[in-house]
Amino acid sequence: MRNFHPRNKISHTDFREFKNIPPTNDANVLQEQINLMDMQKALLNILDDYSEERYRAEDTQRALLNILEDSAADKINMENIQRAVLNILDDYCEEKYLAEDTQRALLNILEDSAADKMNMENIQRAVLNILDDYLEEKIKVESINIELISVNKELEAFSYSVSHDLRAPLRAVNGYAQILNEDYGTKLDTEGKRIIETISHNALKMGTLIDELLSFSRLGRKELQKTEINMNELTEKILIDQNISISNTVKIKIGKLHNVKGDYGLLHQVMFNLISNALKYSSKKTHPFIEIFSEEIKDEIIFSVKDNGAGFNMEYYDKLFGVFQRLHMQDEFEGTGVGLAITQRIIMKHGGKVWAEGIVDNGATFNFSLAI
Repeated sequence: MRNFHPRNKISHTDFREFKNIPPTNDANVLQEQINLMDMQKALLNILDDYSEERYRAEDTQRALLNILEDSAADKINMENIQRAVLNILDDYCEEKYLAEDTQRALLNILEDSAADKMNMENIQRAVLNILDDYLEEKIKVESINIELISVNKELEAFSYSVSHDLRAPLRAVNGYAQILNEDYGTKLDTEGKRIIETISHNALKMGTLIDELLSFSRLGRKELQKTEINMNELTEKILIDQNISISNTVKIKIGKLHNVKGDYGLLHQVMFNLISNALKYSSKKTHPFIEIFSEEIKDEIIFSVKDNGAGFNMEYYDKLFGVFQRLHMQDEFEGTGVGLAITQRIIMKHGGKVWAEGIVDNGATFNFSLAI
């Protein structure tokens, strides 16, 4: 049996103190709410004591009646206090849920951080692998550069040999052919004279080929001497030097060409090659026509040389700018097969591009670009 203790007894006066407490959900009434809970526990204790300690019934009954009277009188205030308590509990639960959400968010961040750490480690490993590959490739490139330097030196030695050693025999061949023609020409029949002319012609052709090969090989070592170039004047000079006039035989139309900065000698070679090709491949047309023009596109000047000549098959375009690559038979049109290769190398050295379009028997257009 549990004994009733005076501290558990709540008097009529003590309970009435709750009567005038206004309803509120402010945290300042938290102490009053705690007292209310103590009161409720006291009431339960009294009820227990009532059933267990009937010999003290009179005191218990009086206390209980007092509490019940005050409870009835203060029912409204009690409900308000209960609502305040519930509101506080709701706020507490809401804050608790928010705290749990915050904890979950923090856990997610930590998990993401761990995943990011793994990703960062993977990235670091990938970067290290790339650096290893880069260093390995750099070593290979340096090794290749050393080999290229050696090859270039050999090429220079070869060029010197071609320039001096091969020219002497060619001069001898051509010289003896001329002696035969001059001293013994009257004693030769038509076939003999044709053979001597063929020897002389091929010796000269071989000399031209050597000159062009030397020009091609020297381009890689030549430093650009850039100046402001009037492309109209340059083109007119080429036509005059080659005794090419605008006549009824060939019609040449020159538009207003843009001025550019470049190496005069090299760009002169480019225009000479393209104009010579246009004249050569349109020479078999009844009314050969050549047009030279330029246009500005974005930050480039595009120069074009267009003709209505033999054209070419675009299927063999890849061979067009190769050394010794020809898209026409030698007996159709003469040439060494080096001119367009030289043209491409010069323009690439200027930072530009060369390209062409052609249709068989309907002409071709050769273009090159130079930066403004």
